[in-house]
Amino acid sequence: MTIDNLRSARVLVRGAIAGILAGGLALGVAQLVAGLISSDSSPVVAVGQLSIDFTPPPVKNFAIKAFGSHDKTVLVGGILVVLAIFAAVVGVLAMRRLAYGFTGLGLFAVVGLIASVTRPGATAGDALPTLVGAVAAVLALRRLVLAAQPPPALAPRSRAAGSGTAQA
Repeated sequence: MTIDNLRSARVLVRGAIAGILAGGLALGVAQLVAGLISSDSSPVVAVGQLSIDFTPPPVKNFAIKAFGSHDKTVLVGGILVVLAIFAAVVGVLAMRRLAYGFTGLGLFAVVGLIASVTRPGATAGDALPTLVGAVAAVLALRRLVLAAQPPPALAPRSRAAGSGTAQA
């Protein structure tokens, strides 16, 4: 493996970590806001409920048989794993270009908003946790990506003519 490949791999890992941290922050902030206003407005719960609504009955029945009373726990766990993978990809894309990462976070927020506001009895306030979480993620991703950037390569110092010391 060459030095350039190793540096490139490090940048990808740093980007993935930045994305996961930003996504985790988004979910944590959204969950906190949801807890303050209404637990029904939690984006993870809303996405879980929406996915249950669109799951074909044979798949639902399989999940209930396979996981018993833990079917909802497995569902939420699966959602969190998918979100972590998506957040890692967003972070890697943000390392290439920050706008790509912001676009990924926007998609992340749109799914949460659709799930939150389309639930029966949902109000406009149910969108607030997702929106606040998305803003936190954008701010965090920007800072994390900047921090994760590799330092610029140092240019070789020029030597003074005839002396062995570098010029200041």
